[in-house]
Amino acid sequence: MGIAIAGLVVGFVLLYDIQQEKEVQNIWIQKIPTQCNDVWEEEYNEFYEKNPEMRDATKEELKETVEDIIKNHYEKQGINILDLSLELDVYEGVRCEACNCLGWDRLLIKIPKNEFELISESEGWEPKG
Repeated sequence: MGIAIAGLVVGFVLLYDIQQEKEVQNIWIQKIPTQCNDVWEEEYNEFYEKNPEMRDATKEELKETVEDIIKNHYEKQGINILDLSLELDVYEGVRCEACNCLGWDRLLIKIPKNEFELISESEGWEPKG
């Protein structure tokens, strides 16, 4: 029985180490979205053309849709989005002066570290400190 328990403990330790190694291979990157000028803008506009009723939606109502648009945009480029966080701004109702769209404070995505180089520097992404 003692050998079986020791074997289980060793197995769990090895699984934990493998998971930790995978986490080291992933990276969180962040940027402040530039309203009306992001690389996923085409997909964003297509969504609104198909769903014009969403133009009056609140930020919270749009959050999941915008996250899906961003995730799909990068996955089309072969970048695996492991996690994504689109943080709402703290000033409810703040809108872009150029087009009146809702703005966001910060966008974070978690990707495999080796895929960071696939994203153009001009997009403004930086590793989360």
